[in-house]
Amino acid sequence: MKIIVTGGASGVGAALVERLAEHEVWILDVKSPDRLVDAHRFVPLDLSDEQAINRVVADLPDSLDGLANVAGIARAPEPQTVVAVNFLGLRHLTECLTPRLVSGGAVVSVSSIAGRDWQARYQWLVPLLETQSFAEGMSWCHEHPEGLSRDPYTFSKRLVTAYTLRAAQEGAAKDYRINCVSPGPIDTPLYPEFEAIMGKAQSDWGKAQVGTASPNDIAEVLDLLLTGECGWLNGVDMPVDGGYAAGLQAGWIDFANSPVMKARRG
Repeated sequence: MKIIVTGGASGVGAALVERLAEHEVWILDVKSPDRLVDAHRFVPLDLSDEQAINRVVADLPDSLDGLANVAGIARAPEPQTVVAVNFLGLRHLTECLTPRLVSGGAVVSVSSIAGRDWQARYQWLVPLLETQSFAEGMSWCHEHPEGLSRDPYTFSKRLVTAYTLRAAQEGAAKDYRINCVSPGPIDTPLYPEFEAIMGKAQSDWGKAQVGTASPNDIAEVLDLLLTGECGWLNGVDMPVDGGYAAGLQAGWIDFANSPVMKARRG
């Protein structure tokens, strides 16, 4: 199989690349991986740069079996950059490459449990979801900074999940599947940045509920969605969180008594 993996140099992306050792893989990342097997290629790419995406796309294979959108950032000096990398760049790359997917091909993106409430916020997501290009999306972000400044990471992950479910319509029509996974806490070098956003008390509380995933815990599900026999699975946001989302829904995790909710009540 010929598969594109963004963010494949570290963390979950690197764990996925390792699992794909027998496939042809193009690793798109801002930094180079520590090692490459013979069938793998590294291509530098900053997903916040539309023209860089276009240049890279021009050199990728005309026929592909899969795309894994794993790259992401927790924060940046400008909140628009978080949305550009996590959503606009992801969307632009995906829409450039889906026409190259073979029949039965697959796209899988990494969202987050942070975006699990996207439906309740959908009306605020639609204007950006309905922009028609990377540039138009960036213009929207600059024109609406109030919607990004508080928590651009969560906003971007709500967008990824909503986009995936919307894009499943085209996937069904053109015989490819598109899904996303929503992890909880993962033991990667990026986690301290999430901890800084959430606060240590909330971070510790969250990890105490079901524990922390390893990168491979997430990568094995991505591998399944890319290469496994799951051809009728389309438009699904799959929680890969050790049961955290289930706990919230079924009531055995009491989010109302988490540190962040207690702080809001004063």
